[in-house]
Amino acid sequence: MESVIENAPQLRTKISLTRKMFEFFGCLVALWIYAIVFYSLKGTAQYNGLNAFVNGIAGILFADFADVLYHLPVLWKKDIVGNRWKEYGYRILHSYSFVTGLLVALLCTISLPWWQVGISAFVGTFFFKLLFGGFGHNIFNPAFIGRVFAQLVFASGMNAYKSEESFVSTGASLTASNGNGGFQGLIGNNFDFGKMFLGSYYGALGETYLLLLLVICVYLCVREIIDWRVPVFYIGSLYLAFLIAFLAMKDGQYAFVDAFKYTAIGGIFFGGVLCLTDPVTSPTARSGRIIFALGSALITILLRFFTASPEGVAYSVLIMNFLTPLIDKIVKGRTRNNLVPTIVMAVLLVAVLAVGLAFGLQHTIQSDGYFAA
Repeated sequence: MESVIENAPQLRTKISLTRKMFEFFGCLVALWIYAIVFYSLKGTAQYNGLNAFVNGIAGILFADFADVLYHLPVLWKKDIVGNRWKEYGYRILHSYSFVTGLLVALLCTISLPWWQVGISAFVGTFFFKLLFGGFGHNIFNPAFIGRVFAQLVFASGMNAYKSEESFVSTGASLTASNGNGGFQGLIGNNFDFGKMFLGSYYGALGETYLLLLLVICVYLCVREIIDWRVPVFYIGSLYLAFLIAFLAMKDGQYAFVDAFKYTAIGGIFFGGVLCLTDPVTSPTARSGRIIFALGSALITILLRFFTASPEGVAYSVLIMNFLTPLIDKIVKGRTRNNLVPTIVMAVLLVAVLAVGLAFGLQHTIQSDGYFAA
């Protein structure tokens, strides 16, 4: 019997890796099309559907350009058997950098110029994926690296889009208002479930369309393209922590609804469904993925509650990417003996809920919707 050696990820499934990646890319394209339609109908003369389309194209092309440069040596290597151009094209296609490029575009705001989106996609792909050895070898999620790069280097572009329809009195995006420890207009009657599910407010290009993200999550889980445990434990634990916080702040019967709103606003669903589930940069074992999700949830809530970061999702995922080898070591050889992984999971879950309780006990909800110590 002939042995076949392939790069990570090694997935126990009947669906080929290539088909998985193209189905995943198809889901991203659906989000992208929704964003184009939304900004065509709701956008302004400066920020409209054309911007959404161009930014997506820029992310894809710049990410693929990184592969074009990186794989150039294939054309003159002497150890390549067969048609070198065919091998060159095969390596570019099966690096799947077009997925990373579109993810970066969807993680950025529409106000970011196309060339800045492209540079961010190139940096994430070339320096944090290809230089690590390419697809299957990178230790950090390259899309989130691109997002963080854009946030740090092109901060003015990421925060430029202002609109009254963001439903925040300052004109900033809803998640940006969290940086001051509050979310004015979020708990009140100005922001209802219809706007939330349809994404009728402004944020990153692909993160606000909750209903579509839920459909994509179900599809990817049913198709076994992603592990359902990751989004369920990540999003679920955060919701429980926010619920405990609101109950402790004496939000009463509204706590359940307000906790859901606070979970749904921003990048938690987008990150939990489309980025945290990356099979290359997450643990291989099922129990390891649960630990990975809970660890990300803990860091996310700490950043949201106790720092000036309005989100925390990207940083939490990148920190947990760094800890993935440690998680694999914890669960290695414990397929049947789950005591240690179970203890780690329980500790992390309790820590997430404890942070929510501690924050809730120390704050109250003011009439304007802000947290007050």
